[in-house]
Order: sequence, then C-alpha cells, then structure tokens
Amino acid sequence: MNTQLALLGGEKTLTKKSSALRVNTLPEKAYTTVKELMDKNEISTSPIVESFEKRFASYIGVNYGLCVCNGTTSIQAGLFAVGVKPGDEVIVPSFTFWASAGPIIAIGAIPRFADIDLDTHEVSASSIERLITKKTRAIIAVHVWGNPCDMDAIMAVANKHGVKVVEDCSHAHGATYKGRKVGSFGAVGCFSLQGSKVLSAGEGGILVTNDRECFERAVAMGHYERCKALGEDSEYSRYALTGFGFKHRIHPLAVAIADANMDDLDELNEARYQNARRLEELLSDLPFIKFQKEYDGAKKVFAYHYAQYFTEKLGGLSLKLFLKAVAAEGVNCGSCGYGKLHQAPLYTKDGAFANDYPFVTPEYPTDLAKSDLPNTTILAQSAFMIAGRLEKATEEDLQAISAAYHKVADNVNALLEYQKEQNLGNEIENDGRSINYVKV
Repeated sequence: MNTQLALLGGEKTLTKKSSALRVNTLPEKAYTTVKELMDKNEISTSPIVESFEKRFASYIGVNYGLCVCNGTTSIQAGLFAVGVKPGDEVIVPSFTFWASAGPIIAIGAIPRFADIDLDTHEVSASSIERLITKKTRAIIAVHVWGNPCDMDAIMAVANKHGVKVVEDCSHAHGATYKGRKVGSFGAVGCFSLQGSKVLSAGEGGILVTNDRECFERAVAMGHYERCKALGEDSEYSRYALTGFGFKHRIHPLAVAIADANMDDLDELNEARYQNARRLEELLSDLPFIKFQKEYDGAKKVFAYHYAQYFTEKLGGLSLKLFLKAVAAEGVNCGSCGYGKLHQAPLYTKDGAFANDYPFVTPEYPTDLAKSDLPNTTILAQSAFMIAGRLEKATEEDLQAISAAYHKVADNVNALLEYQKEQNLGNEIENDGRSINYVKV
C-alpha cells in the first residue's frame, strides 16, 4: 500500500465516487407520479398536496400539516402562527443556517442569539433562559445536523415563561426524542424539503402542528385559496379574498417527489445511522476527533455527519489543511459555516439597509455581535463534516474512509512541514452553508 499522502503525490485511499455511496433522491415512483400530474394538468394545485400533508402529519404524530414553498417559509409561517409580532423577541441559536433566523426579522421581530452545548451542538436550555425577557414571544429550537435538542429542558423553560416553541426540523425528518418524533413537541414544527435534505422535494417545506389556531393562522398567512375551506367557525375564513399578503403555495410536482421519497425514509435513515455509527467506531482511536453526541433518549438522523476537530491534538495542523488532505484521499468532507449569524451585517445594522428595511423597530439592538456565545465561537472554528451520506456504503467502503483518516494522522509530520513551507493559515473560506465541500 502506498503510504504517501495523495495531497503530496501518493495514491488515493478511497477510489469509489461519493455518489456511489448514496441513494438517488428521484425514485422511479416520482417520475411516474409527476407524469400523471402533468397529464392531468395538475401543475399548480392538486389533491396530492393535502394527501401528503395528512401523510406527513400522521408520520410526525400531529393533527395538521401544511405544505409551503420552502423550509425558510415554514419558519416564517410558524412564527406568525404562534403570534410573533413586530418588536417581539425570538430566541434562536447563532450556530445554524441563516434561514433559522432570517424569518424573525422578515416579520419585524428581533432575534436574540443563544449559545449551544459543545457535546451535542444543540442550543442549550440554560442559554435560552438567560435571554428571556418580557418581550420574548418564541424560541426556535434547531435540531442541528438531525440531532434532537434536549426538548424536555427546552419545553420546561418555555412553559415556565409562557413562551411558544417553534422547532426547526430541517435536518431531522424522522429523528426522535424519547419515543416521539421531533416536530411534535413545540407549538409548530418546521421542515425543509430542499434537494439536499433526507426527505427531498427538490424545493419545498412543510409545517406541522397539533394546534388548530396555529394551523389556521399559517393557512391565512400564505394560502388565501384555502381560507374558505377552514369553515364558517374559523375567524380566518373571511380572509379568502386576500390572505395576509403572502403566497406560500408549494408546487405539486415537488410534492410528488417528496411523497415518493417518504416510502423509504425510515429504511434509509436506519442505514445512514448504522453506517455512521460504524464509521465512528472505526475512527474512535483518533483523539483529535470528537463526535456529536445525542441526549439521553434521543435518536438522530444522519442528515449530516459532523464532529469537532482539535488542532492541538494533531501537532497544530490546521483544520483547513487537515480537510484538504482527507479530501485528497477521496473522502467527501467539508467545513461548517455556522456560528456567525450574530455577527452578520443583517443583524448588526452595519449593512446597506441599516436605516430602514428590515428593521421596523427603533429598539432594535446594535450589540448582537458582542453576544456572549463562547461555545458557538469554538464550534464555528472547529466543526467539520466527516463524510457524506452513507446509505449504500459497505463495510469495505467504511474501512477505506477510516484508512484515509488514519493515513492523514500517520503522516502528520509531513503535513506540518508542508504547512510551514507554504505558510498556510487556518482561515477556512465558506459562505455559511451547512456544508462547504473541500475541493482538491
């Protein structure tokens, strides 16, 4: 076996393409259903939408489901559904994708950024409680990477202070906490169905809830055409002419794709889980990697396989060069763009819209960049994706990925010398996405 690193001229450890380890997100059933919808000219509205809503709501264990055009919109509708108004405060982690927080200001509210737990990467209940004020209307609990938050603790804080919880489940389709699916704990659960998610529609989202009032408010906000069907006993049926000024309708062809993908969701979640756990077992002897942990009673879905890297335990090798060396061995890995929202110009009034949109309240804080988020800061600099999704990975594939990581560890001295010669820093260029794939 060639022990020289591929980055330095050796042979790759893993020769199989990453796409070969994954399942196609466009199953044959999707093609069939899409054609049927097109043949019937159901390309704007279709009964398939409400059918899927009922199917998905039942899967989560709640009474209502409402499809929307994307996951970001599901959070906006969710915040409106629980009664968030301009000037209200909403607590959200900074360690998340921008779409968890963007809808807060889109409806005129104020984000308050909470810190996370370093072991689980999830927003912590203690950090949430420190931020609650008389203006707090809602908490957004983000199940990052598909790992459930500590929902007992978060719900206890929310109930104590009379605050609503909106669950951002964009990574967590099928994840469970103490036997219940995430999305069923808060007032509303919000799911993305974007093309990279474990349940994909290409583009789309869905909101779920057990609360009829929340459901009807979400309908009224973005589905004017469904307001009348709410019934005369609903105060929102009178908005059938106008809705609340938004149009959140999903495309029926997207629903056809999501519905087809639901057939295998649990099976693929389990395959990803077992393969990811096996890979962690193979990498468990490497002290510079700390895997994301689950809370007691939680079972995550491996929408993404993230861990924490300790540069000091590999002789000072930067995360940037470490990932570059691993990627050169053929592993689909990447860095994380999370943990910087509280410093973004959109929230600190440093951008082009500093004096007008989207800040509709003169009380909007200007010191969010100074938020005390020590764990967020650490993980923003050290989180990385170990490998891509592994639905079809064999034991041989997992052994090869493990061998790549061990090969890099065995050649750390050569990499440190390369790092010194090239005068390489640790600055990782990323754009805040969930994955910033390393290119070699």
